[in-house]
Amino acid sequence: MPLFKSLSPPRAEIQIELGKEEFALGETLEGSVLLKCLEDFEVQSVSVDLVGKEMVKGNLLDYSGDDQTRIYSPVTSLARTARPAEINLLMHSNPAPVSGPFKASKDYIGRFMFRFFIPSHLGPTYQGGRQDGSWLQRTWFVKVNVAVAGRPDLEAAKEIRVSIPAPKMQAAAGSAAFSPGSSAAPSDVQGAAAKAGPSEEQVPTNCPRCGAPFAVSQEDIFVTCRYCGYSMTIASRQRLGKHSMIETRLFRQQVAEAAKRYMDKGIFRIGVAKEAVITNIVLRYLPFWIFRANTTTSFRGTVGGGLGAPVGGSEAQAAEVLGRIIIAGADAYMRSRGGPGARIGYSQSAPRPVAQTFSNSYVWPVLARSSLISEVNFYEIPAEKKIPFDQGKLPAEAEFLKPEMSEEEAKLKARAEIEAKERQIASRKVSVLETISTTLYLSEGELIHAPVWFVYYTIKGDNYVIAIDGCEGRPLGGGRPAFKISL
Repeated sequence: MPLFKSLSPPRAEIQIELGKEEFALGETLEGSVLLKCLEDFEVQSVSVDLVGKEMVKGNLLDYSGDDQTRIYSPVTSLARTARPAEINLLMHSNPAPVSGPFKASKDYIGRFMFRFFIPSHLGPTYQGGRQDGSWLQRTWFVKVNVAVAGRPDLEAAKEIRVSIPAPKMQAAAGSAAFSPGSSAAPSDVQGAAAKAGPSEEQVPTNCPRCGAPFAVSQEDIFVTCRYCGYSMTIASRQRLGKHSMIETRLFRQQVAEAAKRYMDKGIFRIGVAKEAVITNIVLRYLPFWIFRANTTTSFRGTVGGGLGAPVGGSEAQAAEVLGRIIIAGADAYMRSRGGPGARIGYSQSAPRPVAQTFSNSYVWPVLARSSLISEVNFYEIPAEKKIPFDQGKLPAEAEFLKPEMSEEEAKLKARAEIEAKERQIASRKVSVLETISTTLYLSEGELIHAPVWFVYYTIKGDNYVIAIDGCEGRPLGGGRPAFKISL
């Protein structure tokens, strides 16, 4: 690389797009970053930061004041003792990565979404005097950093205006509870209201921990704060006991490569990925209830007298069943030609009774959504990689799906699925399954949000979706052509 290039940032344009220019404290700020590249270079990361700064000129004698003029930033000991003529303070900073490394080619255009919560306990945009005679300027802005390999970074910033929210109007106490001519006293009416069931006014609207607004619908069972990660059940208002998450370890390019390998899987699909056009890649955090299960299953049945498999290991019995099917087919073919048959090493034995007991242990996931996500056939969640739920570790571009199923509903579903699995295992061990009994122990449920990438693509006008495990890169299912399409 020429020396002058290594000393200068690459040629590119950064645009910060917001829906509006003014926001209120406690409001959610959403927007996007548009990156237009005018030359080839390697991007190491793209991050967006919501920054609040305070600059004080003059002697800072008093840190208190009203909502506008008080000092919200942590003041260093140097500022307290030296009292310089101008003090620059960092009130708030919350950088969030929106993209990992990728190669940006000339004419590349990429859009990256971001979302921030403006803390309600900080100060609004302000410029003016203070009671101690000093002058204060408080500014808020969105800052973008594009880290470039081997060259100076690209940066851009856009100032926003943050204001104090207008106070909410509240109805006068007791105005709707008591009217002239009523025989009940106001206190009696209030007591009756307290005994009534939960109303819309009782639905939680703010996080008990950080005060951020909740977006709660009538169908929600749980709610998780988008900003601090606090989770609670809506009915009891109690904090959810066990809530974990799994971090995504893949970037978009790795997800696309995993999806293409899945497209080409199968002898009749080789080359499908070359014809596929990926239209979108979306990261979603899906909610799962996880149960640890221990089972003991006893069954009775018969083996022999046909092509059933003997009691034994699944691989050995599958091979023997296949062998018997082949021999039976050859025997039938030889007899149809008038031959003596093809009895090679196998003979029809008389049925014999079998009784056996076996045990299993499972870590069983149940998707906590009432609507089926058909692209996820089965997700063997890497529970050993879980961490306590931390809102700060959720990528800014990720869609966070709320659970729609309670723990008890998920436990009933897990029990039915595990019992069906045990019956399937027992059926493979005998020719005819006569009786089966399963003793099942299920632990308490744990809510885990796991990352799943959804890759949308088209082939010859047909649309498909593939789901990729965001932690280990394994395909979880999805649509693909039955064979390579050639027109």
